[in-house]
Amino acid sequence: MPDAPPGQEYIIETELMKSIDNWAAKALQQMMQDGRQPGKLDSKPALGWCQFLYSLIVRSPEHIARMKDQLATANPAEVIENIRESYPRIRGTSDPPTFDEYKAAFLKKPIEVPAVRVLPELVRSPRVVSVLASFKWQTMRISAAKYPLLTSDRPIIMSNGLTQQDAHIVLPISPYRLFIATRTEETFQYFREMNEKDVALAVNNQVCQQAQKFVFGADASQVRFVANRLGKRVWSSPIG
Repeated sequence: MPDAPPGQEYIIETELMKSIDNWAAKALQQMMQDGRQPGKLDSKPALGWCQFLYSLIVRSPEHIARMKDQLATANPAEVIENIRESYPRIRGTSDPPTFDEYKAAFLKKPIEVPAVRVLPELVRSPRVVSVLASFKWQTMRISAAKYPLLTSDRPIIMSNGLTQQDAHIVLPISPYRLFIATRTEETFQYFREMNEKDVALAVNNQVCQQAQKFVFGADASQVRFVANRLGKRVWSSPIG
């Protein structure tokens, strides 16, 4: 945060993201166990996983840049309300003790609100988290594919919106395992009926094309595959 006092520049990362990533890591450990259904996770790891999935989208540099552009033309009173709930956690040592005091001072002399100040409310969005929590969670082991799964700096593969009947999110969580969240059982069944090789190829293709700078793999067997697709900026999903 550019407006934070020395020593508190990274408080959103060290306080908010650290907690989310910690619970998501616990969820991941459970999802890597064969035979365990992700939908049976305890509440805190499940919540952490929902917030982590959404954070992979909203905490990216290009999304932060878009938020900055939107904030520049937004109503100051509406913008500042976005941090009401998180204010006690992100308040700097020189900030007023209450949010209302901070808001009053801000509105007297509006300043540019750093986009990262709004990030906590986005990541914890009750609306988005409740939608993700309502999805059917499964993992799919990819063992017959010729090449292992790849991941990247933009690994989330999702449908165009989360309210459609075939809404889904796909995320590689290991070289041979996918996390799949679908709105309906029918959509997951579509994935299940796909050939493993086709699923792996489709996922790797999208992960590479969505990447900004980095793609990660278990070995160097797909370097040429990655080089031909890296950064194409094509957002899609394995089922179109």
